[in-house]
Amino acid sequence: MSQRSPRVPSDDARRRILDATRELLLDRPFAALTVGDVMTRAGLARTVFYRHFDRLAQMAPELLPDSEDPLLDQVLRAPAEDLITAMVTGLVQLYADNGRWLRALDAAAAADPAVATELDRALVGPRQLLEQLVANAPHPPANPREFALLLMATHRAYLLDTFGGGHDSPERRTNATAALTALWERLLAE
Repeated sequence: MSQRSPRVPSDDARRRILDATRELLLDRPFAALTVGDVMTRAGLARTVFYRHFDRLAQMAPELLPDSEDPLLDQVLRAPAEDLITAMVTGLVQLYADNGRWLRALDAAAAADPAVATELDRALVGPRQLLEQLVANAPHPPANPREFALLLMATHRAYLLDTFGGGHDSPERRTNATAALTALWERLLAE
């Protein structure tokens, strides 16, 4: 008689699948992942995966380290006069705490158009916030949407260069915060 493993609550199973995927991405590219690998690492049956996701790429937005409380929501809860500080501090903390993992997810998006598409959907809100900020700047760019895309790419590249190797220190955090704050102060200066 075969023994059936105990049923895992749906929320716990989903968390285990995402955690297993994050762990695996630190050691191999997204393209090398299989549902079987993920589920073995999660300690769950392969069929459980398909109760939560149709395909691996669909997980991308939930793999973001701030998916439970998105940085955008955190920033928007800040008083208007502290919005830039909240954004910069949040970005630096997010990348400093998760640099290696975010680099792996960035590489996954570069290599897999389906992952890139899923992540792009998750970043609509942050892009809109940046677009609104630059459109309302004292000297707005001719095309705020394109400028917002440029800023997002700049933030991502700089923060991945700074923290993507898993190197973190109070000095790196201070320097990154100062650099991004200076950028935003100049963009919003009268």
